[in-house]
Amino acid sequence: MTVRLSLLAASALLAATCSGAIAAPTQDATQLGALLAMPYANGLTGAEKTARLAWVERRNGIRNILISDGGAPPRKVTAYTQDDGTDLWGLALSPDGRTLAFVEGGDAEYPNDHAPNADNTAVPGKETVRVLLPDGRTTTAGEGHSPVFSPDGRLLAFMRGGALLVGKPDQTPHVVMTTPGEITALHWSPDSRHLALEIDRGSHSLIALWDARNSSATPLFLPAALGHDQEATFSPDGRSLAFVRAYHPLMTAERGKGHFWSLQVYDTASGAEQTLWTAPEGAGNRFWAPEGMDLTWTRNGQLLFPWEGSGWLRLCALSVTAPGSGATPRCLTPDQAEIASYRLSVDETRLLYTANIGDPDHWRAWSQPLENGQPVSLSAPNEQVMDLTLAGPAIAMMATSPDQPAHPVVLQNTVRHLPVTPTVPNGFTFTPPQVVHFRSEDGRDIHGQLFLPPAGTPPGPHPALIFVHGGPHRQMLPAFNPMGYYSNAYAMNQFLASRGYVVLAVNYRSGTGYGVDFRTAPGIGRAGASEYKDVHAAGLFLRSRSDVVPGKIGIWGGSWGGYLTALALARNSDLFVAGADFHGVHDMTEPDHSGLSPEEKQREKESEWLSSPVADIAHWRSPVLLIHGDDDFNVEFEQSVLLARMLVERNIPFEDHVFPGERHAFLRTQDWLNAYLWTLHFFDTKLPVVQPN
Repeated sequence: MTVRLSLLAASALLAATCSGAIAAPTQDATQLGALLAMPYANGLTGAEKTARLAWVERRNGIRNILISDGGAPPRKVTAYTQDDGTDLWGLALSPDGRTLAFVEGGDAEYPNDHAPNADNTAVPGKETVRVLLPDGRTTTAGEGHSPVFSPDGRLLAFMRGGALLVGKPDQTPHVVMTTPGEITALHWSPDSRHLALEIDRGSHSLIALWDARNSSATPLFLPAALGHDQEATFSPDGRSLAFVRAYHPLMTAERGKGHFWSLQVYDTASGAEQTLWTAPEGAGNRFWAPEGMDLTWTRNGQLLFPWEGSGWLRLCALSVTAPGSGATPRCLTPDQAEIASYRLSVDETRLLYTANIGDPDHWRAWSQPLENGQPVSLSAPNEQVMDLTLAGPAIAMMATSPDQPAHPVVLQNTVRHLPVTPTVPNGFTFTPPQVVHFRSEDGRDIHGQLFLPPAGTPPGPHPALIFVHGGPHRQMLPAFNPMGYYSNAYAMNQFLASRGYVVLAVNYRSGTGYGVDFRTAPGIGRAGASEYKDVHAAGLFLRSRSDVVPGKIGIWGGSWGGYLTALALARNSDLFVAGADFHGVHDMTEPDHSGLSPEEKQREKESEWLSSPVADIAHWRSPVLLIHGDDDFNVEFEQSVLLARMLVERNIPFEDHVFPGERHAFLRTQDWLNAYLWTLHFFDTKLPVVQPN
């Protein structure tokens, strides 16, 4: 059953607008607001010993936490009522599922920095750990983030900068240690005796052990190196700790040369450390994995880890009992496909994971025997699934589709459950985008999603838009994206198509999903902006279509997509006649080039400058819309200030809007709505669509 979402649901998003917003609830504002009001879920987590799940749902711009048992209709356990930018994240369930810890406020992308105040309240909120107890009371554990329960459920730990806080879930925790730098991850041993801390000190990262049986004892640091120690995981008996040791290559490092990471094993009793395996030269010699892709130590002595040794990110296994240079990993997931998440079944006989097997633009959930066997799909044919977890005997997936944002799907005893009833905005019809291919000037095969005006739209040709994602380690899909930022962007692209635009979302080189050679293609970013070749090719692809007006092609995107938007306007105002640049990078030059010779430094600086949009400002003619939050911790607000000053100096037309107090990924849905309405009005003015009489 699908529920139609009334367009009145958008009224809450239109009630509070910032200065300069489109105030009247026009038909466009109401319909686009209804799209952004659709329920979007994230932060899915499960209890270890019971089929209880928790996640954050954003509905009508308001975030709340929902809990479901085995996929049953969920109950709301928080009571937030405002779209005020207060994020909810870092969810953790106790092993028995009776206690929930979560973070209220702060910025999940940049924890420990000053808490955002997107609503510009007189007294800003703080990044706070809350605990929902079995009796229904919600208590405040303290300032901090990323709570984790001990396996026995007796203790709750979280961090605040370089401080570790530990206590019983129903009591106020206390600081048990502090260390320079920032604690970035916590890992309990299976027996709840030790807690491994990953500590980032900028130039290097290290791992420390805290003894839960003697909270006053000095933490024990593992033998430190000059690289970054990360992804710690305990052996099933808690006596050993495996982790990744990675070294960051210089900008001038030759592709495929050098041994940049290894798997290390530390014995907690003897203090001895040994190298289990070192990644060989060639593909995969630099460590890379999506966030949350941890190592796993199995009960039969295998270590599971991600590796790009074949040129694709696969899950591989290595025997921990046979360390040394002779050890050879055995890759478990199919080649020519990449994984995004994985879990072991409770009995450790099956591997559960998400991957784009057989179609790089379609992610599914899979199950296969751990010891050889063919993968079997767990997800429905029309679903995109990049994240899964376990809740006792249940498998939970976060799925999207062409007409549904991220929502949980639960499999228990082979029965499929949808805890949340799907909703579709009343009066809006989603048109599934087409997957298209085109070639860049250097022959590279580029994938994209083409959004066409729906049936009933006045006949073409139509104005057209390129959408470029950020990251750049991202991949757009022919469906809602699992990330909130791009879930909104997908809704906007659907809306633009409904308004008569042909929209092409481009998966340019340096993105994910297509193998290591694509993600690390030569000359990307500051080394030459080679990904712009793919953006330019996308513009030519649109210009060649009979349903597109050749002289009405625009471009829009945010972050790295904002950078590529600005680059397109600076280099090819003849092709891209207007652009919307959300918080983009405009000057790519970097001050620090340590370890390079004077000649190498000069070459790097020259490359960075030539890769910058401002380097081609003399050729910029097309109008641009600039949008930026002035509390951005990802791309400096000054990047947009600099570009605006240069545009003013050269009489290049632009429109600019600032969100006071907003972060990089806008925290308030009403700010996304305003930004998109500005974008729509801008393109309607510069690339007018022929409307029906």
